[in-house]
Amino acid sequence: MDDTNGSTQRLDEKIESEVKRLDEQMALRAEHAIQLSKAESSRLDAIRAVDISAVAVANDRAVASAAVLAAQVSSSAETLRTLVAATAQTVAQQLASVSTAINDRISALEKSQYSAAGKETGSKDVWGYILAGVMAIIALAAFIIPHLK
Repeated sequence: MDDTNGSTQRLDEKIESEVKRLDEQMALRAEHAIQLSKAESSRLDAIRAVDISAVAVANDRAVASAAVLAAQVSSSAETLRTLVAATAQTVAQQLASVSTAINDRISALEKSQYSAAGKETGSKDVWGYILAGVMAIIALAAFIIPHLK
């Protein structure tokens, strides 16, 4: 029985040494996994820090760009307001000038038309009065001459 007991003891020792070796490997792997996890966490934290920094820089640039654009829009709007006001004033002056010229020409045409119409009507009226006067004299003569005899 000693042979069996000795072989069993060797097997037990071998199993124990194998278990010990496996435990050491598992401990090393667990420690290595923890180190890898910490390294990965640090890497991700560094990436996040860079991303946060990049977002902050982009935000600052966007704010600066918005301020510049706002100033440009304000300046452009003021320039356009001034230009529109100047153009409106110029157009109003031109319109007043053209309107005055047209009104003067219309007044001259109306005056000319009234003068011509007055001359024409006046001469027709005078001839009408003369003819009426002659007719009145003839009628009066026709009435008076038979009564004179």
